Amino acid sequence: MKLSRIIICLCICAFGTLLTAQDLHFTNYNFAPLHLNPAKTGGFNGSYRVGGTYRDQFRTFINEAYQSAGLWIDSPIIFGFNEKQWIGAGASLFNDQVGDLGFGTRGVNLNAAYHFSLDDKYEKVFAIGAQYGMTQRGFGTPENAQFADGLTAGGPSADQAKITDFNESYSDLNVGVNFKQKLSKTNSYEFGVAMYHLLAPRFFFNSSSFVNRIERRLNVYLETKMQAGKRFQLNPAVYYSLMGQAQILQIQLNSKTLLTKKGSTLLTAGLGYRLNDAFQILLGAIYKQWEFGLSYDMTVSTASEYTRSVGGLELGVKRYITKFKKPKVEPILICPRS
Repeated sequence: MKLSRIIICLCICAFGTLLTAQDLHFTNYNFAPLHLNPAKTGGFNGSYRVGGTYRDQFRTFINEAYQSAGLWIDSPIIFGFNEKQWIGAGASLFNDQVGDLGFGTRGVNLNAAYHFSLDDKYEKVFAIGAQYGMTQRGFGTPENAQFADGLTAGGPSADQAKITDFNESYSDLNVGVNFKQKLSKTNSYEFGVAMYHLLAPRFFFNSSSFVNRIERRLNVYLETKMQAGKRFQLNPAVYYSLMGQAQILQIQLNSKTLLTKKGSTLLTAGLGYRLNDAFQILLGAIYKQWEFGLSYDMTVSTASEYTRSVGGLELGVKRYITKFKKPKVEPILICPRS
């Protein structure tokens, strides 16, 4: 697949889909790979990969802003049936909280992925992955709520008791596939599809008859790397998500600039656009095995009248760890000549 065709696909996806609503998301998925697709688990060169991301959104609009945080770790732990196949494993923690009542969604996920190299040089790799975890929902500060029956009666509120006691949890299963191909020494692309909430989880509000169902979510993405000079690389990408009637489409053009000849320090910068929602500014740095990222969303939808165009601020960090095994050398005994 030629690189020019990849760019055409990016443009078609960018302008051929409409954004109708918004769902929980990250601006910089480079720092949340296990959240984007479980098939990415263990798909890297190295021993371990660990990272985290934090997002703060709509702080100018509400007192207690949307706050999302996640930590994750993964590793290519063992070979598969042969040396061209391997198994990746990982785990992730997440916490999402909003509002004066501290309504939060938190959980833990376990990931596993099987990777197949389709050639001897590992230039074409296909992976299939799964993610299973537990999610909990509840109110962190229910005492901040005020209800009419409690104010007028001067006693405890029945509704207050309901949100205080609310604490529901459910299990979930997510699956995905990923394919990446190296087109040359410097150019490559990666394409993936993931489906979330396969178990159709649901939860009740204090055992009431009202059922809250979690809609299935589809993630589709295309990420590319294009060398544009000895020290400059372009990274166009498109991300699409569909959950119920809510759709998200974001396109990004990031870049990497090499600052040193040895390649140990790079600066990253780029722009993005989430359709009908926000412009994105992307900044970051790569130093040896460390990666840092900062993104800012400037709201351009009708919500900008209330948010003063301030959207979300996101911080991310990632670290690659490589451990080399010491070779086992059998001792050689040299007998002296008699």
